[in-house]
Amino acid sequence: MKPLSSWASWVAPAGAGGGGDGGRAQAARAARQTSTQWARTGERLAHRARRVTSPRARAAAALALAVGCAPRPLLEQAIRARGGPLTTVVREVEAEVHVGFPGRWRWRTAFTVPDRYAWTIFTASEPSHFLYDGSSVRAFIGGREVAVDAGRDAPLRSHARFAAVVNLDALRLPGVSVAPLAPDELPPGATAALAVVFADDGSRYRLGFDERTLLVWAAGSVSLPPLGQGELTVRFADFRRARRLLLPFRTTYTFGGAPLAEEQALAVCPLAARLPEESFRAPASVPDCEVSG
Repeated sequence: MKPLSSWASWVAPAGAGGGGDGGRAQAARAARQTSTQWARTGERLAHRARRVTSPRARAAAALALAVGCAPRPLLEQAIRARGGPLTTVVREVEAEVHVGFPGRWRWRTAFTVPDRYAWTIFTASEPSHFLYDGSSVRAFIGGREVAVDAGRDAPLRSHARFAAVVNLDALRLPGVSVAPLAPDELPPGATAALAVVFADDGSRYRLGFDERTLLVWAAGSVSLPPLGQGELTVRFADFRRARRLLLPFRTTYTFGGAPLAEEQALAVCPLAARLPEESFRAPASVPDCEVSG
């Protein structure tokens, strides 16, 4: 290739006149030095390439690629499908109850990760509040505290645990085992499912997800006075956007194999921050969820 003028001026020193034996000799020496420099540079680059493409480097690159392309675990897929983490959620609902105290009821629930739970039932007189702060259950009529139960068998503890399970985020915490269910164990209407076991008390739950990886089914043991202890099965439907999350507005409950209640949400309010601990010790600090109509 014909050298560029800049190359020619570099290999032919000033004063050589571009001709003559002296100029040509100097140009030849400069060319040989340049060729040697380029050869050494090429050797260094080749050595570096050999290091980068060594078996160890290739294995590391293949592992990184495999990890990056590996499918997300089902739990992470489900959290992502609904729109992300759900630290706190407050729900205002109307429910048609079939057993125990049949009729139409209205209540509010509040849940904060990991297991803080509040349930307010609105009555014709004063509301009844049931609060769990992670260690004790408190009951209020209006603003008056009427009972405190720190026992492990307090019924509201099982409600809080069930709420933690269907929240999904709490299943990421230590002490919770999550494993996929076999295809022949899938609940009706689910395309994938998980088995959940808590190490502290051995309680077990099952979760079913649809083709969108949204949670549509859950089952586990719950205590419901005066009905006692039994398996609660829940179906979620009517998913709508609540802020940035896709959450169910309709819930159907079956207890011990018999219809228990149908719940229609009036409003679902996901919150980014945790509620203060006081919210689960005194009913006055439990937030409202604005009814959407």
